[in-house]
Amino acid sequence: MNLFSATDHAKLCSLFGPEYAGYKPTVAEAPNGDGNVDHGKRYLHVALKYDPPEWARFYLARAHWEACRVAEAIGVPDAFYPRVENGTLRVLEYPPGAGSAEHEDFDLFTVHCYRSTPDDFVRTRAVDERADAIRHGVHIGQIGALVGLGKATPHAVVARDYAQQAIVYFAMPANGARLPSGVTVAEWLADRYARSRVYR
Repeated sequence: MNLFSATDHAKLCSLFGPEYAGYKPTVAEAPNGDGNVDHGKRYLHVALKYDPPEWARFYLARAHWEACRVAEAIGVPDAFYPRVENGTLRVLEYPPGAGSAEHEDFDLFTVHCYRSTPDDFVRTRAVDERADAIRHGVHIGQIGALVGLGKATPHAVVARDYAQQAIVYFAMPANGARLPSGVTVAEWLADRYARSRVYR
């Protein structure tokens, strides 16, 4: 069941524009850090660091509340509990012919808040059985795998000859939380972002 609707997506899309700091049209993504860029898709981020308008914070808060519900259900360790100041609501538009290569997200887990064509989002490996009912609209990210939530879920968005829209929430722990390797979340993310962001 979608947390948000097509109407909500359309409203959030009003933030696409140079006046909003969470929209960075000059940044493309190579989600696997291999130089293969997801061309065509457009996205913006509703996150506290971008000072979104008050009405958009409502959507961020609702998505974070859902992430907290999931965190309780799957037993996220206290040290890595999702923090709203680090969470990100991503608003996506895929024009005809655009998709996303198979990849794993960097976060604890991703909450699917809205998708116009759900069948075009493909999990390319089965989700494990733990808390399967909760995870129907959730998939585990790489940080989640590192802290014991299960395997990260490879997934892709299939390119079609029609447009697709989506809203997802990336649940993230505190930047200063230390992963089992000893590095902080912030340090780990800096390495991943350096490899996955392409400036055009």
